[in-house]
Formats: sequence, C-alpha cells, structure tokens
Amino acid sequence: MTDEEIIAEANALARDFYGLMGYGVRKGYRFDRATHPQERLCWQMAAVAFERLRQTDIAGVAGE
Repeated sequence: MTDEEIIAEANALARDFYGLMGYGVRKGYRFDRATHPQERLCWQMAAVAFERLRQTDIAGVAGE
C-alpha cells in the first residue's frame, strides 16, 4: 500500500469507530487532521489497529 492508501484506510477505520459512538462526518473527512478530542481518539484507535493488524506505523506514515 502507498502512504496515501494507508492514510485513507486509517481514516475509513476512524470513521467507523466514530460511527459506533453515534457520530457522523462527511465523506472524505480527515481524522488525522482533526482537533476535536473524540475525533483524535478515533484516529489514535485506528493507528493502534493498523499497528497490531498490519504492523504499520501510522504516525510515521502520517508524518506525526
């Protein structure tokens, strides 16, 4: 996967987590650029999932 594809997949996963909390955002919303605490938490949860399931360091790919 390219870096852009990884970021897109992680954002899709964060969107799923956010939806499980009862919230929604527009398609294409970038959780990796969010400032809201719950949105940041969903991004962090997606990063943990990627690290565990794909051995991919999202922080490194996203330049954090």
